[in-house]
Amino acid sequence: MRPLLILVFCSATTLGADALRFADVDAWSTWDMPYGLVEFGDAGQLQLVKYRKDINAVANAPLFTHGTRSRGEAVAGGIWKAGSNPDAAERTIDGDPATFWQAAPNDALDDWFVQVDLGRAVLAKEIRLTFPDKEGARPFRQFSVFTATGITSDPLKDVFIYRPVYFTTRPNEATSIAIPLSFDLLDTAQVVDRNLDIEPADIANFRLVQYINFTVEDFDPEGALAEIEVIAVGDNVSLGTLNRGIVLDGLTARGNEGILDADMNTGNAIIPTAYEGRVRSWQEQGTWFYIDLGATFWLDELFIYVVSPREGTVGSLAGPPRGFKFLHSDGTRLTNSELPTPEAFDFATLIDQPDLAIGQDYGGRGIRYLRYAFAPRRVRYLFWHPHTTQNWASRWYEMMLFSPGYPAQVVLRSPFINLGEAAGDGRPKVISNLSWDADLPPGTRIELRSRSGNTQGAVYTFHNKIGEVITEEKWLSSPKVLRGPVDTTVVVSEDWDEWSEEYTFSGEAFKSQSPRRFMQLEMILSTDDPQVAPEVTALSIEYEDALLWGVRGRIEPRNAQPNEDTRFTYSVLPASNPEDLGFDLMRFDLPTVASDIDVQIGGATVEPSFIDIRTDSLHIGLPFSVTSDSVQISFTTRVVQNATLFGLDLG
Repeated sequence: MRPLLILVFCSATTLGADALRFADVDAWSTWDMPYGLVEFGDAGQLQLVKYRKDINAVANAPLFTHGTRSRGEAVAGGIWKAGSNPDAAERTIDGDPATFWQAAPNDALDDWFVQVDLGRAVLAKEIRLTFPDKEGARPFRQFSVFTATGITSDPLKDVFIYRPVYFTTRPNEATSIAIPLSFDLLDTAQVVDRNLDIEPADIANFRLVQYINFTVEDFDPEGALAEIEVIAVGDNVSLGTLNRGIVLDGLTARGNEGILDADMNTGNAIIPTAYEGRVRSWQEQGTWFYIDLGATFWLDELFIYVVSPREGTVGSLAGPPRGFKFLHSDGTRLTNSELPTPEAFDFATLIDQPDLAIGQDYGGRGIRYLRYAFAPRRVRYLFWHPHTTQNWASRWYEMMLFSPGYPAQVVLRSPFINLGEAAGDGRPKVISNLSWDADLPPGTRIELRSRSGNTQGAVYTFHNKIGEVITEEKWLSSPKVLRGPVDTTVVVSEDWDEWSEEYTFSGEAFKSQSPRRFMQLEMILSTDDPQVAPEVTALSIEYEDALLWGVRGRIEPRNAQPNEDTRFTYSVLPASNPEDLGFDLMRFDLPTVASDIDVQIGGATVEPSFIDIRTDSLHIGLPFSVTSDSVQISFTTRVVQNATLFGLDLG
């Protein structure tokens, strides 16, 4: 008859339970969150930011800042300039149609204007004007409206080229006017997916705008303007990429961070080198760029603004784009990839732009403004490359991305959590379970993982005086006046485990090593429907004081004949710190009734305070608490099946 295998399990039962809870803005704010994608509700709940369509870009203009030539590097949107009565100009963008701006009647007509700065470039569809109509404040009768992209034509001054989009042809009496927008140069709008219920003409009217100029053309003492609104395609997903993601340039496609900032005075340069004999491929030339958006988004539109020769300060080397491809990935990994990306992801074609569609002369200008609509896709990574490097010499100033709603997946990480510090005693804790309270509409989910360890390490980043990262050796060898700050980043040490399996329900037992001094959580919020998103009200970590730093169990013999009395010795090997309380209770889970109990502590036989023998368990009370001595319990019992588990809980 073959002997049966014996298994062993040993754990230290703990004392009173406690919990660390994340349930308000202060607690959640300690987590690492992708920039601009998470916000807090009125009750402190954690929720994702929804990307909108058809927005009034004036309403949140003050939330955006940009660099200027004359006013500094962080100028907020709002009123850029008002020639007359500037103190009242803010009323035209306050969202209240009951307030209004009027020019001072004694000012020269040339000063009767208001200029609005949207704080960033937007893809606009329409400008809406609202006028009051009451005694002393009537709609302006004669006026013009101009827009500017924000590209300055002077390297030292803020000089914008305003182009007209509306002017009155007869005295105006309307209290509201809608001004449709379109580019004054050739543009293109394409519907990528044939099954979409979108006509190209429906998305063909648009214009890139940052500044709006409302100018009164005739003296009008009662004339007044209540509101200026700019209806834009939507919130631009590209904004924030530089804070939460990564942009990598190929050798001959440089400066691509500049196309993601909604700043029309920064951009890229796609200028492959010409070689005699043969055309080098985009791989050989390094004509590509790669974007990690920092989270996975639902995307359904992409817009590119390509500058023309001598537009702003760009010079003459600025041709129209030729044929190219945009590839996209949701982050699905591959074992290897031919693309020059940091990691291997499964990329698919998002846009395949033929050369014939945009590479013709078109009166010497070429198509410069490209808008693409497609079915919503989950996108984390974008990769661009041309079909060929021949005849490429193009500069892009903006690439905008638009979404139909909430991000598809956002990953958040807690700080390194020291439960001993939270409890005030500095001791390792036994983490019992994780629980959360969340609103999960259909199609949404929360994924939670954990890891834990006892020690931490540090990584040091050295800077020179101007902020550049340098090596430690160079920093140490530099004169003190040339040394910059040293940043310290706390990292996990070798004793940390890997990220656990996903927790599948609230209250599930902790899946990482325990007891441990430190732990960290990763929470993934995701949705299959961009119109809904998960919302987390609270997250709790339940923990208890550890009786011991650690404990191991061993049983001998490891094999026994089935259904025969066998003498076993169960050895308990504790690992402790001076502050550990130790254990004096032992509960064994056994396959059958035990008999002939013998107890030794540190190799010496002792008399237990009690022995309670049951049909499937054995309870023993020790005469004193044990912290470091080994404990051996010998008993006789039978095993009846293979892989029998002898469990032990300490208390």
